[in-house]
Parts: sequence; C-alpha cells; structure tokens
Amino acid sequence: MNIKWFSSKEKTGSASFYNTNITLNTVASVPFEYAYRVQVGIDELNNVVIQPLPKDKVLRGDLDEYTIYKIAIKNTYSRISSTSLMKKIGEALGIEFNEIPIKFETCWDDNENILIIKT
Repeated sequence: MNIKWFSSKEKTGSASFYNTNITLNTVASVPFEYAYRVQVGIDELNNVVIQPLPKDKVLRGDLDEYTIYKIAIKNTYSRISSTSLMKKIGEALGIEFNEIPIKFETCWDDNENILIIKT
C-alpha cells in the first residue's frame, strides 16, 4: 500500500516583516517547532530563506555565531527578533521596514530543509 501523508509543511504560510522582527504564522512555523536556533539568508532570487538548526549542530561550534538567531515559538506564531537583521534584509531587498508589517508568502523546501519567503 502506497500512502501519501498530508503535511502542514505543504500548506502556504506567511511571513510578516517589521523593522524589528520576522513573524511567521502557524503554517510557516511548523518546521521550526523543534529548532534550537535558525540561520537567515537571501537566495539568488532575492527570497529570504530560514534554516532551522538543531541544538547539537549549534553547540558543535563550527558555525559562525553571528549568523545564528534565536527563534521564539508560540502557539500561533514564531518570531525572529533582530533589528540589525531586519536592517540587513531591508538593504538587500531595497525595502525600508517599519511598524506596519509587509507580508510575504512562504513555502517549505524539503530537499534543502529551508523555509523560503517569496519576496
């Protein structure tokens, strides 16, 4: 019997960008439920990407500590708070973030183990 299991990661999520943080809705937060920390970057299409990191990988010490961010996981959302990160993302995308959120669609890439925020 061949079974295809339904996954919350297959749904479309959303990410809201503020001047101080990235807030992920419930759907976009699913892959980060067990993340200890995250890395945030920009791909060749100028999409923001977030990779969950397990505790053992972070504590190994071979990752640049300045590329690792805390992620706060709540029942209905998760949040990466860093004003300096948001400034860097804004500069890379040519967008100035403020208190009014700018929302983007997200999708999970199982092959790369990253959340893609389609900017």
